[in-house]
Amino acid sequence: MMQLLGCSSAAEEEKLTYFGGKIKNPKGKYVYFSQGKKKLDSAKINSNNKFFFKIDSLELGLYTFNHGAEFQYLYLEPQDSLLLYLNTWDFDESLIFSGKGSSKNNYLINLYLQQERTEKSFKPNYKLNEEEFSQVIETGIKDLLEIYNEFLVNEEEAPSPLFDKLAKTGIFYPYYYFKEHYAYGHKRAHGLKEVPLVSDEFYNYRKTIKLDDNSLVNYGPSMAFINTYLYNLADAEKMKDPENRIFELEYLKVVTDNIHDENYRNSLLVKGAWGSLTNKHLSEQDAVKIQDYFFETCSDEQYKAELKVSIAQKEKVKCGETMPGLTAYTIQNSEVEINSLMKNTNTVIYFWPTDLSRIELLNEKLHYLQKKHPDILFIGIERNKSEADWKKFVRHKKLSENNQFRIARDTKNYSWFEGDMARTIIINSKGTVENGYVFFLDSNLNYYLKSIN
Repeated sequence: MMQLLGCSSAAEEEKLTYFGGKIKNPKGKYVYFSQGKKKLDSAKINSNNKFFFKIDSLELGLYTFNHGAEFQYLYLEPQDSLLLYLNTWDFDESLIFSGKGSSKNNYLINLYLQQERTEKSFKPNYKLNEEEFSQVIETGIKDLLEIYNEFLVNEEEAPSPLFDKLAKTGIFYPYYYFKEHYAYGHKRAHGLKEVPLVSDEFYNYRKTIKLDDNSLVNYGPSMAFINTYLYNLADAEKMKDPENRIFELEYLKVVTDNIHDENYRNSLLVKGAWGSLTNKHLSEQDAVKIQDYFFETCSDEQYKAELKVSIAQKEKVKCGETMPGLTAYTIQNSEVEINSLMKNTNTVIYFWPTDLSRIELLNEKLHYLQKKHPDILFIGIERNKSEADWKKFVRHKKLSENNQFRIARDTKNYSWFEGDMARTIIINSKGTVENGYVFFLDSNLNYYLKSIN
């Protein structure tokens, strides 16, 4: 696939696929066009806030466009002429498609927004008993199927098998996701000591799931459900012998047994392995078992190399030991010892990631945690930007300059902390490391911070 700047004939023009649009309040200079994790092309936003792609030899499929820290899905067929309008201040809610191929994309974005609204208001349903909860799920699915059937009636042609699959996955899988959460959600809703038993019939939908559908491995509704399903399978395996089985190891085994798409399997394996690094309660022997299994089963050499670096870094910052010395630079470019800033104070040291979407998520979560834990000192450290870019970043994000620092590649111990992920270190008021390797976006971070207090 490539972007074309010109064509030699009208016949060739007719074979192209077009994608463009207008972005109000743009967050950057470019729009990126991708399939899965692979960036295929980029287009510069002009002075009128418009962008445009001409795509040769496009294959029918699911794509994404990225702008700033946001992304959204595109369903494209050869010779579509798809235009969009969006306002970045209200990214998904403002998104409107027009042109050839627009009706299918408008349907998918509206389905996404409907499921998002459902998720925000769904929590009270976990108080229901099994039968009542199942009825809520069935009603929700039935209502969305009726809307989909109405959409199909107004389409001139029958949808492709892929579009039909994307639509039905977007309808069914978010509700299956709720069912996967039911047991623990019900336990929390009623303050129960034990997770309630659920009948086998409750999970009948699992028989219809195809875990190895290549066309869905990068589709959000599918990934969210499958990840939760695999965690539940791993938890069930652990509970068969809770004293001797390790959850993270059971998760890796479940992934290996059930996911046969190599790239997807590798991404889940490394996710599970990284998760084990953040569990400070694992013994060294259990950690080694998990790591050995990962290196035996993962076929992605880059993932394996990255995990080896992470393991070595964790060894340098061990739980129960004093935080190692770390020299950094202030916004005024003067040297400071990070350890000197956190005397007698519970402290979170977080390292800024390089991925734009993760930066935005971290910044949002940072404001939340600072309000929730005003007695904890949050220290941000940049490892990858130049001094000039870092200063612009701090001021653009309106971050407290007193709590933002930079380490350069020639900084002593730089290799102990280098990387592009939002690694986080938790230190108690005595200067002892409580957790030397956790991710800022980890759902358990708030739990760790409550524990330290």
